[in-house]
Amino acid sequence: MMYEKEKYLIVFTSNYHGYYMEELFRRNNIKNTFRKAPRAVGQSCHTAIYIQEKDLELAIKLILKCKILPQGIYEIISRGSLLDYKKLEIQYK
Repeated sequence: MMYEKEKYLIVFTSNYHGYYMEELFRRNNIKNTFRKAPRAVGQSCHTAIYIQEKDLELAIKLILKCKILPQGIYEIISRGSLLDYKKLEIQYK
C-alpha cells in the first residue's frame, strides 16, 4: 500500500533503529509512515520509513548526523498498478 505523495522508503534491519528515526523525523517536521518493508527490498523482519520527495535531503542529513545507517534508501517507482524500487547510491561518510 502506498500513501499519497510517498516517494522514498528507508529500510532498517532493526525495529529499534526504525522507531528512533521515525521519532527523529517527526521532531524535525518530516511527515513519515513507519511500516514493514516490502519483500522486494527487505526480509520479513525489516521495517521501513516512507517519506515524501521534498523531505529526502533533510532525512539523509539526519541519518548521517545520528550515525544510524539504514540497509538502504529506495525510490518508489509506480508502474501502473505495480510498484518498483530503485536503490539510491548514497555515501555514508
